[in-house]
Amino acid sequence: MALDLRQIEVFKPYDQELPHSLLEEEAFSDETIARWLDAEILRVGKLGSEVLGVYAMERADATRFLLHGVVVSRSTRKQRLGRWLVGHAIGVAESKGGRHLQAAGNRSSRLYMRMGFTQRDGQHIFDMIQE
Repeated sequence: MALDLRQIEVFKPYDQELPHSLLEEEAFSDETIARWLDAEILRVGKLGSEVLGVYAMERADATRFLLHGVVVSRSTRKQRLGRWLVGHAIGVAESKGGRHLQAAGNRSSRLYMRMGFTQRDGQHIFDMIQE
């Protein structure tokens, strides 16, 4: 059954909604999981009470944000939820004065490039459009 993205709600998680299992499924190190869970901005995508995805990011400086990445549950992959969450992260960064969003690592390189990120100095960067 196809996922209706309009039904996905994105929130700052309560303690009981922290996405430990999603991050552990990715075989992240304990250090990486701790960095994600302690991130300045941690958001989960939920359908009802089920957490289906997560992203984490930090403010790097006054105009730049660092996106640690996006993880979606295996059951919802290939249904555009990752794209939905990256779009949410872009909106949050922009609403907090961000002009640039840098994606950490190369795990989701194809996704980032499809969404308009450019590659500079080995990094994926999304530049917000100035009004």
